[in-house]
Amino acid sequence: MKKLKRTDYFIIAALALMLALFLPAMVAGGGEEESAPDSAAKVTYEDFNGRKIGILTGTNMEAESFRYFPDSEYLYFDGYPNLNAALLTGKIDAYLGDEPALKSIHAEQPDIDYIRERLTNNQYSFAFRKNEKKEKHLRDQLNEFLAKCREDGTLNEIDAIWFGVDDSRKVVDMKGLTGKNGTIHVVTTSTDEPFSYIKDGRHVGYDIDVTVRFCRAYGYKLEIGDVDFAARIPALASGKYEFTTSMNVTPEREEAVLFSDPVSEGGIVVAARTKEIAGGSPTGTQKPGFFEGVRQSFVKNFIRENRYRLIVKGIGVTCLITLLSVIAGSLLAFLICLFRRTDSVLAGRICNLYVRLLQGTPMVVLLMILYYVIFARSGMAALWVAVIGFSLNFAAYASEILRSGIESIDGGQREAALALGFTENQAFFRFVFPQAVLRQLPVYRGEIITLLKGTSVVGYIAIQDLTKMSDIIRSRTDEAFFPLIVTAVIYFLLAYLITVILQMIWRAVDPRMKQKRKGGAAR
Repeated sequence: MKKLKRTDYFIIAALALMLALFLPAMVAGGGEEESAPDSAAKVTYEDFNGRKIGILTGTNMEAESFRYFPDSEYLYFDGYPNLNAALLTGKIDAYLGDEPALKSIHAEQPDIDYIRERLTNNQYSFAFRKNEKKEKHLRDQLNEFLAKCREDGTLNEIDAIWFGVDDSRKVVDMKGLTGKNGTIHVVTTSTDEPFSYIKDGRHVGYDIDVTVRFCRAYGYKLEIGDVDFAARIPALASGKYEFTTSMNVTPEREEAVLFSDPVSEGGIVVAARTKEIAGGSPTGTQKPGFFEGVRQSFVKNFIRENRYRLIVKGIGVTCLITLLSVIAGSLLAFLICLFRRTDSVLAGRICNLYVRLLQGTPMVVLLMILYYVIFARSGMAALWVAVIGFSLNFAAYASEILRSGIESIDGGQREAALALGFTENQAFFRFVFPQAVLRQLPVYRGEIITLLKGTSVVGYIAIQDLTKMSDIIRSRTDEAFFPLIVTAVIYFLLAYLITVILQMIWRAVDPRMKQKRKGGAAR
């Protein structure tokens, strides 16, 4: 029997992965019709009490969920895309959301609907840093601008655009931002349609439109940061941004931020699967077959609005952070090893403390401390903060890998080198260290792949990497399955590429492999 090559194993693994991922959809099949809900059965929010309720992290939906569903089990999720995925897969039975957002979700994903009865009537306002003279002045200017817009009907015009059904009108004109009075840094969440989202690779939405018009009227230039909803107020507190796009006004939030006058109104409603809500979208439609469904999902998620460009950009950001962090982290790890080889007790203790501290700190916590605390007022770009964070973390683990590799080399080799007249440093760098690196390269490769996958948390500090771009796409298409699967496959391919490159390096530098290529045997 012919022995399989490495590429054969890769192809088999890839096919097995794709089969495992798509098998549920194939088994579900197409061509079946959904049964229409019983229009005689009127569903109210009370029908979901005692069931599994999803909560949007960092919002006032938590308190309202406790109030209206006191007997339920609660599960927390970041962003509407994750809530929708949990709802469609049965992880939760319902969740509370803003009515404007649920209208957009229902229009894109008919399998999700909402009960038309509002549980609360809310006002949405922009939030500014509190106790800051500059931000108070901006808030006063924005209130003045909003008052003018209400008087001349501009806000009604904006309402008609972003809460309407004509998608061709949903464009933000970024021209005329002169910047003569400075630059405003605004933080938003690009998975919050129709208030703020990504369309054709650009930030659009109700709040973005209002913000751009305000900046144009008062001579400001605009820079937009993008974080998860729960990170908006910490982003304000860090001083990196002057204000954030709109959010519900609550007494607790009023203690932390300074709110503008209301910019829009809405309410909280209950979202659930359409088949559980009477009077939902028309059903009985023919589902497409598996391959047709895959084609439609591909077009919807990656071709429409050129969304594939978001994925390409996200891959570039992920690879850049990984590459720079590996280089900087490896250099730092090497320096730590050198310090540990000195006779200084203090240097050894400092290195040990550094390693233990970094290994014991979750990566997302480290990133947020660096971005929102240590480098909060430095003006450093989020990407460089991420590189610093991952470099520090990678160095802690890589230094331990190098140390174990060095300790695995027999002490007799060092002694033999010294006996031949080599100095201590020559013995280490010419004999001990090269062998240690070769022995630990497989473990080092695994650490690089771990770093690659770990970069998926950089969305917490306003970086649009591969995972964040996938979330943005899901927020627009409300498909739980396809974007996540494609993202997983891309990470798999990137990890395999790293493995191949490091394997080639290992073969190029390993003396035993060189000997095999020459046709001899290593001794």
